[in-house]
Amino acid sequence: MTPQHPELVGHRGAAAVEPENTVRSFRRGVAEGSQWLECDVHLSADGHDVILHDATLDRTAQAESPLRTGAVAELTRAQLDRVLVGEGEHIPTLAQVLEAAVREDGTRVPLLVEIKAPAAADRVVEILLAHFAPSAWADPATAPAIVLSFHEEPLRRAAELAPQIPRMRTTTATSPAWWESCRALQVAHAGVRIADARQADVERAAQLGITLNLWTARTEEELERALELGCDTITVDDPAWAFALMARRVAA
Repeated sequence: MTPQHPELVGHRGAAAVEPENTVRSFRRGVAEGSQWLECDVHLSADGHDVILHDATLDRTAQAESPLRTGAVAELTRAQLDRVLVGEGEHIPTLAQVLEAAVREDGTRVPLLVEIKAPAAADRVVEILLAHFAPSAWADPATAPAIVLSFHEEPLRRAAELAPQIPRMRTTTATSPAWWESCRALQVAHAGVRIADARQADVERAAQLGITLNLWTARTEEELERALELGCDTITVDDPAWAFALMARRVAA
């Protein structure tokens, strides 16, 4: 991989063209060639994993959903299973997302698992360790999943429970303290919002030996900026669109 040819991360699957964070969306992301997928995890009131970006149902629940509002942390998994989030899709579990993150030839698309609720860290680690054999984590470069967070607490907890699972810290804008935190947490990956990323961030990631992700390219201008800066992966909502633009750029 070179900075001119970064790999694409399907954000919440293929969030621009399918209901985000659904099995349907993750399958679309795989079908359109995403080299990575990203999902978000909250924790239900009874301790189950919930693949949803927001802390509440209000934005993503369909108008005809039997349950349309409420805080995820105050609802049981059984209640959340009733929620419709678009195209008749339900809120999946992490295990269901992992099952969807497989290509037709049987190869796996690695998953960035963003821990939205710090309390979900234990559950995420438990699921990942149960889903994959110990040998899957032998080489961090080929690990089937990465634990991701904006915050130190869940990353510290994940490192404590399973240091073999690679970690990624992400942010809107970096600072010297933030980069020092990445070093101290021994993260393998770092993410920076495209609008706030600077050439110094590209250089710092390289100095630390950390894979750099820029997120989220939703416009041609954002994608172009990420490509110009140089990075290892770019998070996108529409993988097919991004691949087409990148191919056109190479051909120009």
